[in-house]
Amino acid sequence: MKYFRSIIIIATALCLTACSSDQAEVPDYVPAQEAAKSDADKTEENNTSEPTEPKEEDKKDETSASDTGYKELIDKHVRIRLKNEGKDVFALWGFGRPDYRYGPSIMLDKDGGIHAWFASPGDGKKEYDWITYRHSDDGGKTWGEEKVVLSPTPGSADYKSVCDPDAFYYDGYYYLGYTGTINCEGLCNNVFIARSKNPDGPYEKWDGNGWGGTPVPIVYYNGVDIGWGVGEPSFVVVDDKLYAYNTLDSFSEIYGWVRATRVRTVDLTDPMWPKKLELEGTSIYRNDCTDSNNYTYEDSDSWDVAYLEDSHKFIALSTNRRFKDDSCLLYYESYDGISFDRVSELNTNVISGCHNCGIMTDGYGHIRKDDPKMIGYAYAGSGLFSWGAWATRFVSIDIDYTDDYDRDEDDVENLKMSLTMDETLLGKDPIMLTCDQLTYTSKVDQPIYPKYYVINEYRNKAGVSPKEVTVEKYDRNVIKVTDDGQFIPIREGVTTVGVEYNGLRRDICIRVLPDECDDSQIKRFYPICDHYDIKVNEPIILKVRPMAVFGNYDIREMSGYELTAYEIEFKSSNPYVCTVEKDGTIKPIQAGDAVITVSAEGCRCTIDVHVTD
Repeated sequence: MKYFRSIIIIATALCLTACSSDQAEVPDYVPAQEAAKSDADKTEENNTSEPTEPKEEDKKDETSASDTGYKELIDKHVRIRLKNEGKDVFALWGFGRPDYRYGPSIMLDKDGGIHAWFASPGDGKKEYDWITYRHSDDGGKTWGEEKVVLSPTPGSADYKSVCDPDAFYYDGYYYLGYTGTINCEGLCNNVFIARSKNPDGPYEKWDGNGWGGTPVPIVYYNGVDIGWGVGEPSFVVVDDKLYAYNTLDSFSEIYGWVRATRVRTVDLTDPMWPKKLELEGTSIYRNDCTDSNNYTYEDSDSWDVAYLEDSHKFIALSTNRRFKDDSCLLYYESYDGISFDRVSELNTNVISGCHNCGIMTDGYGHIRKDDPKMIGYAYAGSGLFSWGAWATRFVSIDIDYTDDYDRDEDDVENLKMSLTMDETLLGKDPIMLTCDQLTYTSKVDQPIYPKYYVINEYRNKAGVSPKEVTVEKYDRNVIKVTDDGQFIPIREGVTTVGVEYNGLRRDICIRVLPDECDDSQIKRFYPICDHYDIKVNEPIILKVRPMAVFGNYDIREMSGYELTAYEIEFKSSNPYVCTVEKDGTIKPIQAGDAVITVSAEGCRCTIDVHVTD
């Protein structure tokens, strides 16, 4: 790992046609953190309460410097304090087996109710993570039943995991951003988004041109295959402008391992906004280092960002020394939502082993002066249980302002508390609908008999009759569905099937194969992202990782030995602009445009590359 000493960042903006690929700016040095700044009304049936959406007369003045009290706060600094130790909303059970609800996204509705989304374990085999939802109608004192509201789509770019939720509300929809991947090792993550009229779903995923099809990233990771990628989104809306934050974890030939938090913006009034996000800059480099103020960053994790309406400042909350006994919460402030300065640690009333935190806001990601204020974080506790054995705690906070940075908390010790078991926080009702298989393979006129199960918070399974399950969507050109729940293949092809039982939904995949097919033969290529905007002297290693569809409709990103085994070739149409190596690595040479062609076994696809100085 490289330890970075200072940063001078030249911010770049990029806009992709299909999705926004994640590249780094060009630092002269790399980095000491603080130099990185150039760059619900509830119903009993469906919890359709709306968050605190500003009225039209409020929205137009959200960023006006003439707002009452704004000038008095412009030169002051944010101070956050935890009011008490807080209360667990999820705790371990039984013998402390691995289980979690980390990375909470917490939204305040207009009547004081709270919506909350969490990353939870998937089935442990086919899917790594799911996203669950809970609602409180009394300000967080008690919580309703939990349910899984988002799961991977089999046979797609997010089919191994959906996690790290963050939600915002705009123009009648709840938008839920998340991290997803197709990589079986949990690498090469991308940022996706889905939307719903209700906080508990059903959600439709962005498919590159609309909502409800096969998911396509809104931020695509185009780095090396050993990188974690991009993910852990956070959103803030100011005057119809969306600020979208995500982490980047990749590699550079110059600097080695690079971890950063990036910010993009877009006009939400454009219906096609998910494909028009533009990179504004890098808000922070999160590599382990000691900055110019002698503050040490060590394993600092993802941000949750909010907008303070009384001061028009942005604040970002994360953890430092995550999972460790001396872990802390850490917060930053910003005037423009792009460049951030560290303010202070939070240790008083923070339990050791903390990580992946969130701050409660309204639907726009705002905090008003008189709103109740709360944060949530996952924690392992003192002594550090095994990986994935975490509780989640919500804590009330105070936010005020000081003339100078108040860093008294930097020297305070956190709470050395151990995890406790508390089964009373779990319910016994089902939270997820699943099947014996998530992808079924058959041939024309060979019926498929799905077996359905529901899973509760204790991970116990119970069978459900196919007759009780509603099939909500599927391609009628590929299959037909009988009254007793059988799927009858009628034509070669592949279709996603949406199924529902008592408000629990998920997608499964049906593949109808020809009588003879070669599972190892590449059927076609398709790029998840078909346009790269990059810079000359780009420090981050950029790669083309072609997605291949095989004879049995299996899909995977090709890399490593597979590129040689399948004789996959890469060619640049203009080597004076950029070259591409045998492993798909792109080398920008000078400003201009080029097309990279990926080909093998008679299949090909192209990627447009635009290089700037």
